[in-house]
Amino acid sequence: MTDLSAFNVTHFAYGQDNLQLVDAQPSASGDGTAVDTETNDGSAPDSGLGSLITSVLQLFYPANSINPTADIPGGADFYATPLDLSIANNISLEYSVYFPPDFDWVQAGKLPGIYGGHTACSGGDAAVTCFSTRLMWRSHGAGELYLYAPKDKQTDDLCSTPPRSVCDADYGLSVGRGSFHFAAGNWTHVRQTVSLNTPGQQDGGFVLEVNGEVVIDRSDVFYRDIAYTVPTTTFTFFGGHDPEYASPKDQYTWFANFAMSVNG
Repeated sequence: MTDLSAFNVTHFAYGQDNLQLVDAQPSASGDGTAVDTETNDGSAPDSGLGSLITSVLQLFYPANSINPTADIPGGADFYATPLDLSIANNISLEYSVYFPPDFDWVQAGKLPGIYGGHTACSGGDAAVTCFSTRLMWRSHGAGELYLYAPKDKQTDDLCSTPPRSVCDADYGLSVGRGSFHFAAGNWTHVRQTVSLNTPGQQDGGFVLEVNGEVVIDRSDVFYRDIAYTVPTTTFTFFGGHDPEYASPKDQYTWFANFAMSVNG
């Protein structure tokens, strides 16, 4: 991958200057420096993912950066349609993410996911005619599904997904918080599969695999009342909406091995 053409970016909402494509892997320092993706003998250095790592997206979060509406935007936000998903009902999105050993998680941050319906299905949107399935990190790297979908039409069981779920928030629904942890100093590979619900029914699917292990498996998600197309979205930033979510220092993350597939 030498540019973002494979993503078929349809809209770059913000943070384009915070994103850089590099033919290197992150250094242990986490300061934005990188090491060559090949050793002297031409082999790839050990990343925990072997030869999967070729080039990476490097994301920058300046000190005191928070969500996209703040004075100092961190990370990036772009919408992409790498495949024709106009008639897709079952879609998978996967990628690898690297947090450096000294990454300060603060309280939370957003990671890429799938969306359907209109864009900007986030930031407190009522999600009546849209959904999004971003992932999220919490304190100490705890991971979760951060779901935007019609809040009053979800099952009680979904909102009880262990080890913890919070569905009474003004913003997104926190599902399966702490069901896995992102590893500081190592790559984490995530794969989410969304199976759209029958319009009006609580029969949608969401499966999340982390490093090949299923950590969330739901078959009762209400994504939509009516049929609509499903592009995909890619973005990452610190937040939350309050100052205590902001990154306390300049920080970086790295992403690789993006893939998307239509399963049905």
